[in-house]
Amino acid sequence: MGPRGIITIDGPAGAGKSTVARLLAATLGYLYLDSGALYRLVGWQAAERNLDLGDTAALSAFLEGLQPEVAADAQGFHLFLDGQEVSQVLREPSVSREASRVAVLPPVRDWVTARLRHLAANGGMVAEGRDLGTVVFPQAEVKFYLDASLETRAARRRQDWQNDDAPPSPEKVAMELADRDRRDATRAAAPMRVPADALVIDTTNLNPQEVVRQCLARIREVLPETAGLEMKTG
Repeated sequence: MGPRGIITIDGPAGAGKSTVARLLAATLGYLYLDSGALYRLVGWQAAERNLDLGDTAALSAFLEGLQPEVAADAQGFHLFLDGQEVSQVLREPSVSREASRVAVLPPVRDWVTARLRHLAANGGMVAEGRDLGTVVFPQAEVKFYLDASLETRAARRRQDWQNDDAPPSPEKVAMELADRDRRDATRAAAPMRVPADALVIDTTNLNPQEVVRQCLARIREVLPETAGLEMKTG
């Protein structure tokens, strides 16, 4: 059996976390966990039901009844509701905005944390998000924090939405990201910050393969049994 460590990748939107995490998971034969997908699911369903986020009792009842099925492997993180996969709808810009609204709520963060920890009970996973190395998995063997300039992150995020009929302007994307950064960094519950023991990588001028190579170098230092693994690019 291969190594069964926990690897976390934190950082703001557009820093390249998802791409790097998937490449690392494929290389290591680990599971890939996307905490953002769970927040998007909560935000999407709360909006669909016109839930009053200020009603603590209603929010708690909603979360208790929200029981998605999860399929995670080295290639992806898939969520299902009532037997239907909803991963694609969760990538829509409007859903991302709803996710940012619910992500500041402690009950929602507790709900997501509990599910991530359950999925990682046996180790062997690469998880990406904003508080994974500091709050969700402080015991993780290897931690990374990815960042990039706001301009670069906005361009990447806009590229993700290139198939939309009317993608937002670069200026609007940058403004929304900056606002999200402020909320994530200043929220009372699990604010986004750099884990003290994380390797910080500025991805502004790096492609995903270059970032993965830096990550693998650190992983090999901590988990020597991974020394012979070669990076997978697909």
